[in-house]
Amino acid sequence: MHQDGYIYRTMVWITRLAYLNMLWIIFSIVGFIIFGLFPATTAMYAVERKWIRGNTSFAILPYFWSVYKKNFKDSNFIGLPFLLICSLIWINLQITEYMSPFIGNVLLFFLFSLCFLLIIVFLYVFPTFTHYDVRLIETIIFSFIIALSAPLQTILIIVNVLGFFLITLVFPGVFFLFAGSATSLITMWFAYRAMTRIETQREFVVRQ
Repeated sequence: MHQDGYIYRTMVWITRLAYLNMLWIIFSIVGFIIFGLFPATTAMYAVERKWIRGNTSFAILPYFWSVYKKNFKDSNFIGLPFLLICSLIWINLQITEYMSPFIGNVLLFFLFSLCFLLIIVFLYVFPTFTHYDVRLIETIIFSFIIALSAPLQTILIIVNVLGFFLITLVFPGVFFLFAGSATSLITMWFAYRAMTRIETQREFVVRQ
């Protein structure tokens, strides 16, 4: 099979994504899931960032492991608060069932608005963290700025991720092989386009 052929390139990318997804799962488990999920996610985005920037010749496992170790604490400082807030939103959603209709509807509106904002920011928080050399609080701020500055890219991320999950309903095996790596690649691809466009207008410190 010729290495420049379309089928060969497709199989190479399928293999890369399946391998990266496996590393994401394994290293999430290594950190007992709750503490390993976010460092593994950061490492996965870092690998895909290099791919998108045209570097596909590096050894994936050593790079993944180095990013995982280096950003273990910071990744959890970013991800765990999101997890906590989501838990609090879920608890409050249960509480609305016992409130008066008016107060319950007001709280529901607030909770769904907060949930929408969290989703939008969370879409960009790991791409931002792996792309910019900034402090943790600035990562959150930059994520919010990018989300507001690139509504089209945000919509494309959501549409394509939803499209991927629709495919997994027809082919469940796809979910287990690519759930993490495919959704993060979609997110990183469009987020990277948004970030590079914004960089021409603002001054950001980009990681090498």
